[in-house]
Amino acid sequence: MTAGQRVSSFAISRPVAVLMVFVAAVVFGYFSYERLPRSLMPELSYPTMTVRTRYPGAAPEEVEKDLSRPLEEALGVIGGLQRISSISRAGVSDVVLEFAWDGEMSEAVQDALAKIDLLRLPEDAERPLILRFDPSLDPVMELSLSSARSDATGEPELRRLRRIGELQVRRALEPVKGVAAVRVRGGLEEEIHILLDSGKLQRTGLATSDIVDRLRQENINLAGGTLKEGRTDYLVRTINEYRSLEQIADTLLQWVDGREIRVRDVGQVLLAHKERELITRTDGTESVQIDIFKEADANMVALSERIHDALGSPDARPRIQLPGQRSPGAGRRGGFRGGRAGAAMTAGLAAHLKQREDVL
Repeated sequence: MTAGQRVSSFAISRPVAVLMVFVAAVVFGYFSYERLPRSLMPELSYPTMTVRTRYPGAAPEEVEKDLSRPLEEALGVIGGLQRISSISRAGVSDVVLEFAWDGEMSEAVQDALAKIDLLRLPEDAERPLILRFDPSLDPVMELSLSSARSDATGEPELRRLRRIGELQVRRALEPVKGVAAVRVRGGLEEEIHILLDSGKLQRTGLATSDIVDRLRQENINLAGGTLKEGRTDYLVRTINEYRSLEQIADTLLQWVDGREIRVRDVGQVLLAHKERELITRTDGTESVQIDIFKEADANMVALSERIHDALGSPDARPRIQLPGQRSPGAGRRGGFRGGRAGAAMTAGLAAHLKQREDVL
């Protein structure tokens, strides 16, 4: 009897056992399929590399002559290089190197570092950085936090949006399983400004550096050692940080002719915002953008559902409204849907704030 005949005989004589084997294979295959990680983009290693060098204060012509051309000449001899180009802007030089798809990029990076170390660049130029594009480092979901109030574009409301995004939304999303990081952009980031009066400074004999030093001395949080009591050790800290604008204004600077000179005597303390470098808009209205990054081995579909669940509790955080657009997480049963990494997931997700003053 041949091997094939023995297998056929076993399958015919023991049909229940054969059926159980096939059922087990189907069941385990189904559960394994449900646990397979899904990503919007496959794992790709693009054969490109960008050498970015910053040259503060330099014009594009100087950047090209002092940075771009020397870097092109030095990096143009790297093995496997197919094309090299450069972009010279005010204060920044980008040299783009393109290699073959079957090339070893790790060796190319090492060769580039060795060539850069041999170059003599201007003293004012910063050290060149090697950048590589990785689609997996893009945010997998982008949320837009906007206000439904009439003063949605005013500075107080934009500061409030930024505060809600950092203190509520980000804290709600960071503990979600599979979330690696949450980045908040746009809006107005709060900052305390002290506007000094030059005439008052001259009359008191104070310099700006004296005021800065006094504020640093008063705003401290240092370790004070340990205090031992029996078998218990207590950590002692010196906590003296500013907690309000009034405390900053009351800071004593010096005594002049028996009179106290405080910060309020030489200037104003205001709650303002940092200089804006980015403006985000949703449907033409300024908003706060929240970028969500996933862990390397996280299932994108399951992560999308967990994020939607975390944002769906109106009692603990602002109310989130989802328009008709869908994210890849919604295609769990209807097939995977996606487009460009990050923006295609929830490019149209808009968050309208609930009128809750207790958030402030």
